[in-house]
Amino acid sequence: MKRTHRIVSLALAAMTAFAAVPVMAEETKEYYGNDVSEHVELTLYYVGNEYGDEQMIFDYVNEVMEEKINATINFKALSMSDYATNYSLLLAGGEAIDLIYTSGWCFYADEAGKGAFNEITDELIEQYMPQTLESQNVASYEQGKIDGKLYYMPCSKLGFGHPCVVIRGDLREKYGLDELETLDDLKEYMMAVAADEESGVTYAYNASLDGKKLQDLFASTGNSLITVDSNNYFFYQYEEGKTEYTAEDVFCLYESDIFKSFAEEMKELAAAGTWSMSSINNQTTVQDSFLNGTSAVFIENLGTCGNVANSIAQSNPDWNPEIYDLNLDQVSTAAYDGDGYAVPYTSENMERALMALDIMKNDPDVYVAMRYGIPDYHITLNEDGTWSQAENYGTWSYGAAVSWGLKNTTLEMDQDNTFPTVIELMNTYKEISVDSPTVAFSFSTTNVADAWASVSEVYTQYIPLLQLGLVDDIDGWLAEFNSMAEAAGMEELKTEIAAQLTAYYESR
Repeated sequence: MKRTHRIVSLALAAMTAFAAVPVMAEETKEYYGNDVSEHVELTLYYVGNEYGDEQMIFDYVNEVMEEKINATINFKALSMSDYATNYSLLLAGGEAIDLIYTSGWCFYADEAGKGAFNEITDELIEQYMPQTLESQNVASYEQGKIDGKLYYMPCSKLGFGHPCVVIRGDLREKYGLDELETLDDLKEYMMAVAADEESGVTYAYNASLDGKKLQDLFASTGNSLITVDSNNYFFYQYEEGKTEYTAEDVFCLYESDIFKSFAEEMKELAAAGTWSMSSINNQTTVQDSFLNGTSAVFIENLGTCGNVANSIAQSNPDWNPEIYDLNLDQVSTAAYDGDGYAVPYTSENMERALMALDIMKNDPDVYVAMRYGIPDYHITLNEDGTWSQAENYGTWSYGAAVSWGLKNTTLEMDQDNTFPTVIELMNTYKEISVDSPTVAFSFSTTNVADAWASVSEVYTQYIPLLQLGLVDDIDGWLAEFNSMAEAAGMEELKTEIAAQLTAYYESR
Protein backbone atom coordinates (compact mmCIF):
# COMPACT_ATOMS: atom_id res chain seq x y z
CA MET A 1 0.00 0.00 0.00
CA LYS A 2 1.46 3.34 -1.01
CA ARG A 3 1.72 6.05 1.58
CA THR A 4 2.69 9.68 1.15
CA HIS A 5 5.58 10.91 3.26
CA ARG A 6 3.88 14.04 4.50
CA ILE A 7 2.75 12.41 7.73
CA VAL A 8 6.35 11.49 8.58
CA SER A 9 7.69 14.99 8.03
CA LEU A 10 4.93 16.42 10.16
CA ALA A 11 5.45 14.05 13.08
CA LEU A 12 7.91 16.27 14.94
CA ALA A 13 5.68 19.28 14.47
CA ALA A 14 2.72 17.28 15.76
CA MET A 15 4.69 16.45 18.92
CA THR A 16 4.95 20.12 19.83
CA ALA A 17 2.20 22.06 21.56
CA PHE A 18 0.65 22.86 18.21
CA ALA A 19 -2.59 24.78 18.26
CA ALA A 20 -4.41 25.07 14.97
CA VAL A 21 -5.35 28.67 14.23
CA PRO A 22 -8.31 29.29 11.96
CA VAL A 23 -7.28 30.86 8.68
CA MET A 24 -9.63 33.29 7.01
CA ALA A 25 -9.92 32.26 3.38
CA GLU A 26 -9.67 35.03 0.87
CA GLU A 27 -10.66 32.73 -1.98
CA THR A 28 -13.43 30.19 -2.13
CA LYS A 29 -12.25 26.89 -0.67
CA GLU A 30 -13.96 23.72 -1.81
CA TYR A 31 -14.23 20.07 -0.90
CA TYR A 32 -15.48 18.14 -3.93
CA GLY A 33 -17.41 21.19 -5.09
CA ASN A 34 -18.75 22.11 -1.63
CA ASP A 35 -17.94 25.60 -0.40
CA VAL A 36 -15.86 25.42 2.82
CA SER A 37 -14.67 29.04 2.88
CA GLU A 38 -16.10 29.66 6.35
CA HIS A 39 -14.02 28.09 9.11
CA VAL A 40 -15.96 25.89 11.55
CA GLU A 41 -15.14 24.10 14.79
CA LEU A 42 -16.54 20.59 15.17
CA THR A 43 -17.05 18.53 18.33
CA LEU A 44 -16.54 14.76 18.18
CA TYR A 45 -17.20 12.33 21.04
CA TYR A 46 -15.80 8.82 21.04
CA VAL A 47 -16.39 6.02 23.53
CA GLY A 48 -13.22 4.56 24.99
CA ASN A 49 -10.23 5.27 27.14
CA GLU A 50 -7.67 7.97 26.37
CA TYR A 51 -4.08 7.35 25.32
CA GLY A 52 -1.00 9.36 26.25
CA ASP A 53 -0.20 10.65 22.76
CA GLU A 54 -3.72 11.27 21.60
CA GLN A 55 -3.22 15.04 21.39
CA MET A 56 -0.34 14.47 18.97
CA ILE A 57 -2.66 12.42 16.76
CA PHE A 58 -5.46 14.93 17.01
CA ASP A 59 -3.15 17.85 16.19
CA TYR A 60 -2.04 16.08 13.04
CA VAL A 61 -5.63 15.27 12.04
CA ASN A 62 -6.62 18.90 12.54
CA GLU A 63 -3.74 20.06 10.36
CA VAL A 64 -5.21 18.01 7.53
CA MET A 65 -8.76 19.14 8.34
CA GLU A 66 -7.66 22.78 8.18
CA GLU A 67 -6.10 22.19 4.80
CA LYS A 68 -8.90 20.17 3.22
CA ILE A 69 -12.18 21.42 4.71
CA ASN A 70 -11.22 24.52 6.74
CA ALA A 71 -12.32 22.96 10.03
CA THR A 72 -10.97 22.02 13.45
CA ILE A 73 -12.21 19.02 15.44
CA ASN A 74 -12.41 19.05 19.24
CA PHE A 75 -12.06 15.39 20.23
CA LYS A 76 -13.66 14.33 23.52
CA ALA A 77 -13.71 10.92 25.22
CA LEU A 78 -16.45 9.09 27.09
CA SER A 79 -14.57 6.51 29.15
CA MET A 80 -15.58 2.85 29.12
CA SER A 81 -16.26 3.02 32.85
CA ASP A 82 -19.02 5.62 32.65
CA TYR A 83 -20.26 5.82 29.05
CA ALA A 84 -23.30 3.66 29.89
CA THR A 85 -24.46 6.28 32.37
CA ASN A 86 -23.41 9.44 30.53
CA TYR A 87 -24.05 8.69 26.85
CA SER A 88 -27.79 9.34 26.78
CA LEU A 89 -27.47 12.22 29.23
CA LEU A 90 -24.92 13.86 26.95
CA LEU A 91 -27.17 13.64 23.91
CA ALA A 92 -30.16 14.94 25.86
CA GLY A 93 -28.16 17.83 27.30
CA GLY A 94 -28.30 20.02 24.21
CA GLU A 95 -24.56 20.41 23.63
CA ALA A 96 -23.73 21.16 19.99
CA ILE A 97 -22.15 17.80 19.05
CA ASP A 98 -21.24 17.15 15.43
CA LEU A 99 -20.10 13.52 15.51
CA ILE A 100 -20.51 10.79 18.13
CA TYR A 101 -19.54 7.13 18.16
CA THR A 102 -22.41 4.66 18.18
CA SER A 103 -23.04 0.98 17.47
CA GLY A 104 -25.44 -1.81 18.26
CA TRP A 105 -23.92 -2.14 21.74
CA CYS A 106 -23.68 1.62 22.17
CA PHE A 107 -27.29 2.79 22.01
CA TYR A 108 -27.67 3.22 18.25
CA ALA A 109 -31.22 1.92 18.00
CA ASP A 110 -32.23 3.53 21.30
CA GLU A 111 -31.00 6.99 20.45
CA ALA A 112 -32.07 6.89 16.82
CA GLY A 113 -35.54 5.97 18.06
CA LYS A 114 -35.53 9.04 20.31
CA GLY A 115 -34.61 11.31 17.40
CA ALA A 116 -31.14 11.99 18.80
CA PHE A 117 -29.42 11.41 15.43
CA ASN A 118 -29.92 13.08 12.06
CA GLU A 119 -30.84 10.86 9.14
CA ILE A 120 -27.98 10.35 6.68
CA THR A 121 -29.61 10.11 3.28
CA ASP A 122 -28.17 8.83 0.01
CA GLU A 123 -28.11 12.43 -1.22
CA LEU A 124 -26.03 13.58 1.75
CA ILE A 125 -23.55 10.75 1.24
CA GLU A 126 -23.25 11.51 -2.46
CA GLN A 127 -22.65 15.23 -1.91
CA TYR A 128 -20.58 15.38 1.27
CA MET A 129 -18.96 11.92 1.49
CA PRO A 130 -17.87 11.20 -2.09
CA GLN A 131 -14.89 9.05 -1.07
CA THR A 132 -17.09 6.90 1.15
CA LEU A 133 -19.64 6.61 -1.66
CA GLU A 134 -16.92 5.17 -3.88
CA SER A 135 -15.13 2.96 -1.35
CA GLN A 136 -17.81 1.53 0.94
CA ASN A 137 -20.02 -1.46 0.26
CA VAL A 138 -23.66 -0.38 0.38
CA ALA A 139 -24.47 -3.60 2.25
CA SER A 140 -22.97 -1.96 5.33
CA TYR A 141 -25.51 0.86 5.00
CA GLU A 142 -28.39 -1.58 4.75
CA GLN A 143 -27.37 -3.25 8.01
CA GLY A 144 -27.54 0.09 9.78
CA LYS A 145 -31.00 1.15 8.64
CA ILE A 146 -33.93 1.44 11.02
CA ASP A 147 -37.37 1.55 9.41
CA GLY A 148 -35.60 2.06 6.10
CA LYS A 149 -33.57 5.06 7.28
CA LEU A 150 -29.87 5.37 8.12
CA TYR A 151 -28.96 7.37 11.24
CA TYR A 152 -25.20 6.79 11.34
CA MET A 153 -22.34 6.01 8.99
CA PRO A 154 -21.12 2.50 9.82
CA CYS A 155 -17.55 1.44 9.29
CA SER A 156 -16.57 -0.57 6.23
CA LYS A 157 -14.97 -3.68 7.70
CA LEU A 158 -16.35 -7.19 7.58
CA GLY A 159 -16.28 -8.90 10.95
CA PHE A 160 -17.05 -12.33 12.36
CA GLY A 161 -19.22 -13.02 15.37
CA HIS A 162 -17.04 -15.13 17.65
CA PRO A 163 -15.42 -14.06 20.93
CA CYS A 164 -11.93 -15.44 21.47
CA VAL A 165 -9.75 -15.92 24.54
CA VAL A 166 -6.15 -14.98 25.36
CA ILE A 167 -4.49 -16.82 28.24
CA ARG A 168 -1.06 -17.01 29.85
CA GLY A 169 0.64 -19.98 28.24
CA ASP A 170 3.34 -20.01 30.92
CA LEU A 171 0.71 -20.59 33.62
CA ARG A 172 -1.06 -23.26 31.59
CA GLU A 173 2.20 -25.14 31.25
CA LYS A 174 2.97 -24.63 34.93
CA TYR A 175 -0.24 -26.49 35.83
CA GLY A 176 0.47 -29.30 33.37
CA LEU A 177 -2.61 -28.55 31.29
CA ASP A 178 -2.92 -29.30 27.58
CA GLU A 179 -3.71 -26.58 25.07
CA LEU A 180 -7.35 -25.51 25.42
CA GLU A 181 -9.99 -27.06 23.21
CA THR A 182 -13.28 -26.52 25.06
CA LEU A 183 -14.95 -24.14 27.48
CA ASP A 184 -14.49 -26.79 30.17
CA ASP A 185 -10.73 -26.60 29.51
CA LEU A 186 -10.88 -22.85 30.06
CA LYS A 187 -12.75 -23.31 33.33
CA GLU A 188 -10.13 -25.83 34.48
CA TYR A 189 -7.37 -23.35 33.69
CA MET A 190 -9.17 -20.52 35.50
CA MET A 191 -9.72 -22.70 38.55
CA ALA A 192 -6.05 -23.64 38.57
CA VAL A 193 -4.98 -20.01 38.45
CA ALA A 194 -7.38 -19.10 41.24
CA ALA A 195 -6.02 -21.89 43.43
CA ASP A 196 -2.38 -20.91 42.85
CA GLU A 197 -1.30 -18.37 45.47
CA GLU A 198 2.03 -18.03 43.67
CA SER A 199 0.59 -17.35 40.21
CA GLY A 200 1.67 -13.70 40.35
CA VAL A 201 -1.80 -12.51 39.28
CA THR A 202 -4.61 -11.15 41.42
CA TYR A 203 -7.51 -12.93 39.69
CA ALA A 204 -7.80 -15.42 36.87
CA TYR A 205 -10.26 -13.05 35.17
CA ASN A 206 -10.48 -9.52 36.49
CA ALA A 207 -14.13 -8.92 35.62
CA SER A 208 -15.15 -5.28 35.36
CA LEU A 209 -18.70 -3.91 35.97
CA ASP A 210 -20.48 -6.94 34.44
CA GLY A 211 -19.93 -10.32 32.81
CA LYS A 212 -21.16 -9.49 29.32
CA LYS A 213 -18.06 -10.99 27.68
CA LEU A 214 -18.48 -14.13 29.76
CA GLN A 215 -22.09 -14.33 28.59
CA ASP A 216 -21.00 -13.87 24.96
CA LEU A 217 -18.46 -16.66 25.30
CA PHE A 218 -20.29 -19.24 27.42
CA ALA A 219 -23.98 -18.63 26.75
CA SER A 220 -24.48 -16.88 23.40
CA THR A 221 -21.76 -18.15 21.10
CA GLY A 222 -21.53 -21.40 23.05
CA ASN A 223 -25.13 -22.16 22.05
CA SER A 224 -25.17 -20.69 18.52
CA LEU A 225 -27.38 -17.80 19.62
CA ILE A 226 -27.78 -14.74 17.43
CA THR A 227 -29.09 -11.54 18.95
CA VAL A 228 -31.78 -9.44 17.31
CA ASP A 229 -31.67 -6.34 19.52
CA SER A 230 -29.02 -3.97 20.77
CA ASN A 231 -29.33 -4.87 24.47
CA ASN A 232 -29.15 -8.64 23.88
CA TYR A 233 -32.52 -9.46 25.41
CA PHE A 234 -33.82 -11.37 22.39
CA PHE A 235 -32.12 -14.18 20.49
CA TYR A 236 -32.83 -17.04 18.20
CA GLN A 237 -30.85 -20.26 18.07
CA TYR A 238 -29.18 -20.88 14.75
CA GLU A 239 -29.81 -24.30 13.24
CA GLU A 240 -27.57 -25.59 10.48
CA GLY A 241 -29.48 -26.02 7.26
CA LYS A 242 -32.46 -23.98 8.40
CA THR A 243 -33.12 -21.15 5.96
CA GLU A 244 -36.50 -19.85 7.10
CA TYR A 245 -36.91 -18.14 10.46
CA THR A 246 -39.95 -16.42 11.89
CA ALA A 247 -40.68 -14.20 14.86
CA GLU A 248 -41.82 -17.33 16.71
CA ASP A 249 -38.20 -18.53 16.80
CA VAL A 250 -37.15 -15.57 18.94
CA PHE A 251 -36.99 -15.84 22.72
CA CYS A 252 -35.88 -13.75 25.69
CA LEU A 253 -32.53 -15.11 26.87
CA TYR A 254 -33.21 -14.38 30.53
CA GLU A 255 -36.30 -16.57 30.53
CA SER A 256 -34.39 -19.55 29.14
CA ASP A 257 -32.63 -22.57 30.59
CA ILE A 258 -29.55 -21.49 28.62
CA PHE A 259 -29.09 -18.41 30.78
CA LYS A 260 -29.90 -20.25 33.98
CA SER A 261 -27.21 -22.85 33.21
CA PHE A 262 -24.76 -20.09 32.37
CA ALA A 263 -25.49 -18.28 35.64
CA GLU A 264 -24.87 -21.51 37.55
CA GLU A 265 -21.51 -21.97 35.81
CA MET A 266 -20.51 -18.42 36.65
CA LYS A 267 -21.51 -18.93 40.27
CA GLU A 268 -19.16 -21.90 40.40
CA LEU A 269 -16.31 -19.84 38.97
CA ALA A 270 -17.02 -16.89 41.27
CA ALA A 271 -17.07 -19.14 44.34
CA ALA A 272 -13.64 -20.47 43.34
CA GLY A 273 -12.26 -16.94 43.42
CA THR A 274 -11.59 -16.59 39.71
CA TRP A 275 -12.74 -12.98 39.92
CA SER A 276 -13.47 -10.48 42.67
CA MET A 277 -16.76 -10.57 44.56
CA SER A 278 -16.82 -6.79 44.09
CA SER A 279 -16.31 -6.97 40.29
CA ILE A 280 -19.56 -5.10 39.77
CA ASN A 281 -17.76 -1.97 41.01
CA ASN A 282 -14.39 -2.58 39.33
CA GLN A 283 -13.40 0.40 37.17
CA THR A 284 -10.23 -1.16 35.74
CA THR A 285 -10.87 -2.61 32.29
CA VAL A 286 -10.36 -6.32 31.68
CA GLN A 287 -7.83 -5.49 28.98
CA ASP A 288 -5.73 -3.26 31.24
CA SER A 289 -5.73 -5.94 33.93
CA PHE A 290 -4.46 -8.57 31.52
CA LEU A 291 -1.81 -6.29 30.03
CA ASN A 292 -0.48 -5.23 33.43
CA GLY A 293 -0.28 -8.81 34.65
CA THR A 294 -2.96 -8.77 37.33
CA SER A 295 -5.18 -11.27 35.48
CA ALA A 296 -4.63 -14.33 33.31
CA VAL A 297 -7.64 -14.38 30.92
CA PHE A 298 -8.87 -11.87 28.34
CA ILE A 299 -12.03 -12.26 26.22
CA GLU A 300 -12.75 -10.23 23.09
CA ASN A 301 -13.07 -10.41 19.30
CA LEU A 302 -10.21 -11.96 17.34
CA GLY A 303 -8.69 -8.66 16.22
CA THR A 304 -8.48 -7.24 19.73
CA CYS A 305 -7.19 -10.52 21.12
CA GLY A 306 -4.47 -10.50 18.48
CA ASN A 307 -3.48 -6.96 19.37
CA VAL A 308 -3.36 -7.77 23.09
CA ALA A 309 -1.35 -10.95 22.49
CA ASN A 310 1.12 -9.02 20.31
CA SER A 311 1.56 -6.41 23.02
CA ILE A 312 2.26 -9.10 25.62
CA ALA A 313 4.69 -10.83 23.27
CA GLN A 314 6.60 -7.54 23.04
CA SER A 315 6.49 -6.51 26.70
CA ASN A 316 6.46 -9.88 28.52
CA PRO A 317 7.35 -12.66 26.09
CA ASP A 318 7.90 -15.08 28.97
CA TRP A 319 4.13 -15.05 29.58
CA ASN A 320 3.76 -16.91 26.28
CA PRO A 321 0.31 -15.55 25.30
CA GLU A 322 -2.00 -18.01 23.54
CA ILE A 323 -5.19 -17.29 21.58
CA TYR A 324 -8.10 -19.74 21.34
CA ASP A 325 -11.56 -19.91 19.80
CA LEU A 326 -13.30 -22.48 22.00
CA ASN A 327 -16.58 -22.47 20.04
CA LEU A 328 -15.50 -23.43 16.54
CA ASP A 329 -18.16 -26.14 16.54
CA GLN A 330 -20.81 -23.42 16.90
CA VAL A 331 -22.08 -21.05 14.21
CA SER A 332 -19.97 -18.09 13.16
CA THR A 333 -21.77 -15.24 11.43
CA ALA A 334 -20.27 -12.72 9.03
CA ALA A 335 -21.41 -9.12 9.03
CA TYR A 336 -20.08 -5.62 8.68
CA ASP A 337 -18.90 -4.33 12.03
CA GLY A 338 -21.56 -2.20 13.67
CA ASP A 339 -19.21 0.56 14.80
CA GLY A 340 -19.74 3.99 13.31
CA TYR A 341 -20.36 7.69 13.83
CA ALA A 342 -23.66 9.55 13.94
CA VAL A 343 -24.42 13.25 13.57
CA PRO A 344 -26.55 14.29 16.58
CA TYR A 345 -29.56 16.50 16.10
CA THR A 346 -27.76 19.30 17.96
CA SER A 347 -25.07 19.61 15.26
CA GLU A 348 -24.89 23.03 13.64
CA ASN A 349 -22.46 21.82 10.98
CA MET A 350 -23.81 18.54 9.64
CA GLU A 351 -22.40 18.97 6.15
CA ARG A 352 -18.87 19.75 7.39
CA ALA A 353 -19.10 16.91 9.91
CA LEU A 354 -19.83 14.45 7.10
CA MET A 355 -16.87 15.82 5.14
CA ALA A 356 -14.61 15.34 8.16
CA LEU A 357 -15.86 11.77 8.56
CA ASP A 358 -15.26 11.17 4.86
CA ILE A 359 -11.61 12.20 5.30
CA MET A 360 -11.02 10.19 8.49
CA LYS A 361 -12.44 7.06 6.88
CA ASN A 362 -10.60 7.35 3.57
CA ASP A 363 -7.50 9.56 3.65
CA PRO A 364 -4.57 7.08 3.96
CA ASP A 365 -2.38 9.34 6.11
CA VAL A 366 -5.16 10.37 8.49
CA TYR A 367 -6.39 6.78 8.71
CA VAL A 368 -2.93 5.46 9.56
CA ALA A 369 -2.45 8.11 12.24
CA MET A 370 -5.79 7.48 13.92
CA ARG A 371 -5.85 3.70 13.54
CA TYR A 372 -2.18 2.84 14.05
CA GLY A 373 -0.17 5.90 15.11
CA ILE A 374 2.47 8.25 13.70
CA PRO A 375 4.91 6.47 11.34
CA ASP A 376 8.51 6.39 12.54
CA TYR A 377 7.34 7.32 16.02
CA HIS A 378 4.61 4.90 17.11
CA ILE A 379 4.89 2.46 14.21
CA THR A 380 7.10 1.53 11.29
CA LEU A 381 5.57 1.09 7.84
CA ASN A 382 7.23 -1.87 6.11
CA GLU A 383 7.82 -2.28 2.39
CA ASP A 384 5.60 -5.37 2.27
CA GLY A 385 2.57 -3.38 3.44
CA THR A 386 2.72 -4.55 7.05
CA TRP A 387 3.47 -2.43 10.11
CA SER A 388 5.69 -2.91 13.14
CA GLN A 389 5.71 -1.42 16.60
CA ALA A 390 8.19 1.45 16.99
CA GLU A 391 9.81 2.81 20.14
CA ASN A 392 6.81 4.88 21.30
CA TYR A 393 4.09 2.37 20.41
CA GLY A 394 2.92 2.14 24.01
CA THR A 395 1.67 5.73 24.00
CA TRP A 396 -0.72 4.99 21.11
CA SER A 397 -2.13 1.65 20.07
CA TYR A 398 -3.53 -0.03 17.00
CA GLY A 399 -7.29 0.13 17.13
CA ALA A 400 -7.46 3.02 19.60
CA ALA A 401 -11.05 3.81 20.57
CA VAL A 402 -11.39 6.93 18.43
CA SER A 403 -10.80 4.75 15.33
CA TRP A 404 -13.44 2.09 16.02
CA GLY A 405 -16.07 3.83 13.93
CA LEU A 406 -13.67 4.50 11.03
CA LYS A 407 -12.56 0.96 10.13
CA ASN A 408 -12.01 0.53 6.39
CA THR A 409 -11.01 -2.86 4.98
CA THR A 410 -9.12 -1.30 2.06
CA LEU A 411 -6.82 0.67 4.39
CA GLU A 412 -6.30 -1.93 7.12
CA MET A 413 -2.79 -3.38 7.49
CA ASP A 414 -1.48 -6.54 9.12
CA GLN A 415 1.16 -6.32 11.82
CA ASP A 416 4.45 -7.89 10.77
CA ASN A 417 4.43 -10.32 13.69
CA THR A 418 0.72 -11.11 13.58
CA PHE A 419 0.01 -14.20 15.66
CA PRO A 420 -0.22 -17.28 13.44
CA THR A 421 -3.35 -18.21 15.39
CA VAL A 422 -5.04 -15.00 14.28
CA ILE A 423 -4.31 -15.72 10.63
CA GLU A 424 -5.45 -19.33 10.99
CA LEU A 425 -8.70 -18.41 12.71
CA MET A 426 -9.46 -15.61 10.26
CA ASN A 427 -9.04 -18.03 7.35
CA THR A 428 -11.24 -20.55 9.17
CA TYR A 429 -13.97 -17.95 9.73
CA LYS A 430 -13.95 -17.04 6.05
CA GLU A 431 -14.63 -20.69 5.25
CA ILE A 432 -17.22 -21.57 7.89
CA SER A 433 -19.11 -18.32 8.57
CA VAL A 434 -22.66 -17.88 7.37
CA ASP A 435 -24.82 -14.84 6.77
CA SER A 436 -27.08 -14.13 9.70
CA PRO A 437 -30.78 -14.31 8.75
CA THR A 438 -31.19 -10.95 10.50
CA VAL A 439 -27.99 -9.33 9.22
CA ALA A 440 -29.87 -6.26 7.97
CA PHE A 441 -32.42 -6.10 10.79
CA SER A 442 -32.33 -3.30 13.37
CA PHE A 443 -34.90 -3.22 16.14
CA SER A 444 -36.49 0.21 16.41
CA THR A 445 -37.56 1.15 19.94
CA THR A 446 -39.50 4.23 18.80
CA ASN A 447 -42.91 2.71 19.50
CA VAL A 448 -41.86 1.23 22.84
CA ALA A 449 -39.45 3.84 24.16
CA ASP A 450 -40.89 3.96 27.68
CA ALA A 451 -41.03 0.17 28.06
CA TRP A 452 -37.50 -0.15 26.68
CA ALA A 453 -36.14 2.36 29.18
CA SER A 454 -38.00 0.74 32.09
CA VAL A 455 -36.85 -2.79 31.23
CA SER A 456 -33.29 -1.51 30.81
CA GLU A 457 -33.37 -0.19 34.37
CA VAL A 458 -34.48 -3.59 35.65
CA TYR A 459 -31.77 -5.27 33.58
CA THR A 460 -29.07 -3.07 35.14
CA GLN A 461 -30.30 -3.96 38.61
CA TYR A 462 -30.32 -7.75 38.16
CA ILE A 463 -28.47 -9.18 35.15
CA PRO A 464 -24.85 -8.05 35.75
CA LEU A 465 -24.86 -9.79 39.14
CA LEU A 466 -26.20 -12.98 37.55
CA GLN A 467 -23.59 -12.77 34.78
CA LEU A 468 -20.88 -12.71 37.44
CA GLY A 469 -22.39 -15.41 39.65
CA LEU A 470 -22.68 -13.03 42.58
CA VAL A 471 -26.14 -14.02 43.87
CA ASP A 472 -26.96 -16.77 46.36
CA ASP A 473 -30.30 -17.85 44.92
CA ILE A 474 -30.15 -17.93 41.12
CA ASP A 475 -33.70 -19.26 40.68
CA GLY A 476 -35.14 -16.65 43.01
CA TRP A 477 -33.11 -13.84 41.47
CA LEU A 478 -34.14 -14.81 37.93
CA ALA A 479 -37.79 -15.11 38.94
CA GLU A 480 -37.67 -11.67 40.51
CA PHE A 481 -35.98 -10.19 37.45
CA ASN A 482 -38.54 -11.63 35.07
CA SER A 483 -41.41 -10.49 37.27
CA MET A 484 -40.00 -6.97 37.44
CA ALA A 485 -39.24 -6.96 33.71
CA GLU A 486 -42.78 -8.02 32.88
CA ALA A 487 -44.16 -5.22 35.05
CA ALA A 488 -41.80 -2.78 33.29
CA GLY A 489 -43.07 -3.70 29.82
CA MET A 490 -41.28 -6.83 28.59
CA GLU A 491 -44.42 -8.19 26.93
CA GLU A 492 -44.75 -4.93 25.03
CA LEU A 493 -41.19 -5.36 23.75
CA LYS A 494 -41.88 -8.95 22.71
CA THR A 495 -44.95 -7.90 20.73
CA GLU A 496 -43.10 -5.08 19.02
CA ILE A 497 -40.02 -7.08 18.05
CA ALA A 498 -42.24 -9.87 16.71
CA ALA A 499 -44.12 -7.37 14.52
CA GLN A 500 -40.91 -5.82 13.21
CA LEU A 501 -39.28 -9.18 12.51
CA THR A 502 -42.37 -10.38 10.67
CA ALA A 503 -42.31 -7.26 8.49
CA TYR A 504 -38.58 -7.74 7.94
CA TYR A 505 -38.91 -11.31 6.77
CA GLU A 506 -41.90 -10.50 4.55
CA SER A 507 -39.91 -7.73 2.83
CA ARG A 508 -36.99 -10.01 1.90
